[in-house]
Amino acid sequence: MDSGSADVSNSQPVTTSSVAKSTAVESAPVQSTEEAPSKISTSGISSWAKNLKIPQPFTGSQDEQSSGNAPKSTFARLTGGLGMRLSPKSPTSPTDEHLDGTSPTSLFGTFTKGLVDSSKNAVKAVQVKARHVVSQNKRRYQEGGFDLDLTYITENIIAMGFPAGDMSSGLFGYVEGFYRNHMEEVIKFFETHHKDKYKVYNLCAERLYDASLFEGKVASFPFDDHNCPPIQLIISFCQSAYSWLKEDIENVVVVHCKAGMARTGLMISSLLLYLKFFPTAEESMDYYNQKRCVDGKGLVLPSQIRYVKYFERILMYFNGENQPGRRCMLRGFRLHRCPYWIRPSITVSDHNGVLFSSKKHPRTKDLSVGLINVSYHAVTHS
Repeated sequence: MDSGSADVSNSQPVTTSSVAKSTAVESAPVQSTEEAPSKISTSGISSWAKNLKIPQPFTGSQDEQSSGNAPKSTFARLTGGLGMRLSPKSPTSPTDEHLDGTSPTSLFGTFTKGLVDSSKNAVKAVQVKARHVVSQNKRRYQEGGFDLDLTYITENIIAMGFPAGDMSSGLFGYVEGFYRNHMEEVIKFFETHHKDKYKVYNLCAERLYDASLFEGKVASFPFDDHNCPPIQLIISFCQSAYSWLKEDIENVVVVHCKAGMARTGLMISSLLLYLKFFPTAEESMDYYNQKRCVDGKGLVLPSQIRYVKYFERILMYFNGENQPGRRCMLRGFRLHRCPYWIRPSITVSDHNGVLFSSKKHPRTKDLSVGLINVSYHAVTHS
């Protein structure tokens, strides 16, 4: 007998039907190819397919499906790779999260972070644009990551706009931090470039701030916007700035008003005269204008220009000392090219208050129906 029959005889007793099935399976390879498909069982096809590594359709039981180990469909694998689920109840296996590296939570966090960053960049761009619009024709300091309304007039004299953005300067001062120099950025600039070597001079009568923000090195010489200071205030400012500059060759003076242009220009031009940078007021103001503004138009108000020239005369004829006031008589005004429908009112004042007003004088109060007010500021030293 052949080996096949010997194996059967030596084994335990089996039924005739099982022997027939075994013989049929073992003898299958020697049969013709035309009869093979009809006699190969389903389990044989499955084994053959597995050896060829061809993915077979899922025929798992309900227990496997309920246990969560059922294979995913093509669409499920696709959506899983995109970090999505078919439904909120469908679980995401830890293996898939580890392989894909994405999850709904991480994608939402990335999206939120990108949205916040985009919003911050948009706000920053608007803020930078607003600051440039407000600074108008003034030269800005744009080096080393700084973008400030700040100009070096000389190596030791700096003009800048008001440092806003701190609540110590009031609500309006805090809001102005959006479109003016921000206090934090100004402090960072001076701590970076002039640490322990700077002193700030605030000329604003309408804005103050906590001096401790600049380590207490703040001096205030206030006077109103679009106005002139008393002559004695100019003298005191120049003396204070000179005292600070001569203490150390690296010391710098930082002067600002609100916009950092007109009142700042009046004081810096006077300081340049006091320090003998220039012999005349015209040269001093022209130098400041060219340094501070791109179009050379910084100090342009006639009254403020006149006060720089007053200070020049004090330096020239009185050695920088303010002289006692003298009594003067004002005989009249002459207005050139005044429209015929305007009846101007006249106000004469000094730094102590109003001396005369046509709005209140008995002989002229009935004439004060015009749309224009002409103010004359009396200078009592000349």
